[in-house]
Amino acid sequence: MPAGPNGQPRGAGTRPPPGGPLFPPCGLLASLAAYPACGILSDVIDFRFYMGPSDGSRRRAAAAAVAAIPEAGSSMHLLIVEDDQVARDHLARALREVGHTVDVAADGLEGLHLASSIALDLAIVDRMLPKLDGLALVQSLRATGRKVPVLILSALGDVDDRITGLRAGGDDYLTKPYHVSELLARIDALARRAELGSGEVATKLKLADLELDRMTRRVTRGGKKIELTAREFQLLEFLMRHSGQVVTRTMLLEGVWDYHFDPQTNVIDVHISRLRQAIDKDFDKPLLHTVRGAGYSLSEED
Repeated sequence: MPAGPNGQPRGAGTRPPPGGPLFPPCGLLASLAAYPACGILSDVIDFRFYMGPSDGSRRRAAAAAVAAIPEAGSSMHLLIVEDDQVARDHLARALREVGHTVDVAADGLEGLHLASSIALDLAIVDRMLPKLDGLALVQSLRATGRKVPVLILSALGDVDDRITGLRAGGDDYLTKPYHVSELLARIDALARRAELGSGEVATKLKLADLELDRMTRRVTRGGKKIELTAREFQLLEFLMRHSGQVVTRTMLLEGVWDYHFDPQTNVIDVHISRLRQAIDKDFDKPLLHTVRGAGYSLSEED
């Protein structure tokens, strides 16, 4: 089987398209039928092996593919633990496109730290990870008593491999390559299972008298309804998920906007200002604080 530009074999049946390589713009998924991303199965091409400039028609096709992805059953806070940066970024973008909040980790130790320290609805964990492999991560997480659902991703797809992953504490096991549509369906199924089993999936977030309902997309403070735009809602949800912590500009750019560029852009300042007006202006005690030189914090502390 011929090798791709990175030295890995191309996916079975894939060939370079006529006229040069096909490149999906970052976060835009290039197959209407299969919604491929890095490591995600495509009936046309595997993103990992064809990188190059995109023209207008390809960009429009990719944008149409994003619109075709079914929306998530409800917005959730997900953690992706994946050492392949390209695969990690594409998967995070795909999940954010359907309304989920996503944190990412590049190795097993970082993943275990995040999974143990922040409120999560579900973790997506690659099996082969540096520093701490995926199975050890899941076993360590279960040893702490955390019941957050875990979906294991792996290129190891034999029956024995799947059984090992599930017995290690995984709630589901999906082999690579895979379709985004199947991944989304499995995430929704795990969320339903966790809700029925009184797991850790929460549909409401609360800080002091500020409440956010992810199912109804409703925000109230002191019983008063607060109107927010879709982006402001995402921003508030991210801050509430990290309440009491200092959230950096880079964290907001990557977690809410999925941007990977100069954090000095004023897009954050504009939205923070609007959000502060919405949730703090008419109330005695401010909740959204600027931490000079560090970022922002949503907390009851002054």
